[in-house]
Amino acid sequence: MWEEVLKTVMRLLTGLGMGLLIGAVIGIVSGFLRPFEEIARPILGIIQVVPPISWLILAIIWFGFNGAVSIFIVIMSVIPTIAICMADGIHQIDKNFCDMGKLFNFSRWYQFRYIILPSIGPFIMSGFKIALGNAWKTVVMGEVLTTSSGIGGQITQARLNIETETVIAWTVIVVVLYYCSVTAFSLAGKLKKRRQDAGNKKFVKVVSGTQGH
Repeated sequence: MWEEVLKTVMRLLTGLGMGLLIGAVIGIVSGFLRPFEEIARPILGIIQVVPPISWLILAIIWFGFNGAVSIFIVIMSVIPTIAICMADGIHQIDKNFCDMGKLFNFSRWYQFRYIILPSIGPFIMSGFKIALGNAWKTVVMGEVLTTSSGIGGQITQARLNIETETVIAWTVIVVVLYYCSVTAFSLAGKLKKRRQDAGNKKFVKVVSGTQGH
């Protein structure tokens, strides 16, 4: 069981990581460059509207029947969510804070860490939670239709053998894995928030010291 679970998790992490990276790049560029956003928004909308099964069939044509198909459809499901949330978060950054950072001659790293990142953080967290749920569904769906390995492959074998209890068991495992990943993400978010609060206190001290000077 653990071997098949590991195969699915590796496919999920690969697709999720690549989708996050590509989506973040598109979102950041869209957030700061309006002309690029006007081009990217319709394309992201098309990617969102196209049914996952259509991406699945195209991936089968391009990659054949293997684990790459599951990775591909995970990537396509993650990119629009992350890109749109990232761009919206950048649009919500308070310009007064940016002007303050320039006024006190903060470096770009300080501006990013203490002004930009806290502003877009909630949008990133929300987008990641949505992307994580979509990723679990799409990776298993891809395995069911394209490969005999992983959780999806085991569900296919159970279907062929008419083993209802096995299908239910693997489905329960997927649900448990999803909630485990969400819990781990939430704990990481709380830890990050504590560090962010400590960083904000440091930021306030820096600003106060600059004002005093």
